[in-house]
Amino acid sequence: MGIDPTPLNLPKKPNYKPVLLTILCSFLLGAGSCFGFLTTLNFNRSVPINGVFAVGFGICLLVFLGSILWLVIKAIRNAVRPPGDTP
Repeated sequence: MGIDPTPLNLPKKPNYKPVLLTILCSFLLGAGSCFGFLTTLNFNRSVPINGVFAVGFGICLLVFLGSILWLVIKAIRNAVRPPGDTP
């Protein structure tokens, strides 16, 4: 009586949502930091916020490149994995 709690042994599809979300967010934050740096650089060169924007852009660039690497590794691992194997 009731629902059978045993899980089905269906193969799972690879989930790319976290990787793609990381790529999108790091790109948008990096573009915003770059825009902020260039905008404040044109008006006032001695403002300390320029350094904050530059560091923010550098961090976002590293995260963006790392997430591209993560996407490539994930795609290769899913391509090499046998079809019946679950992730």
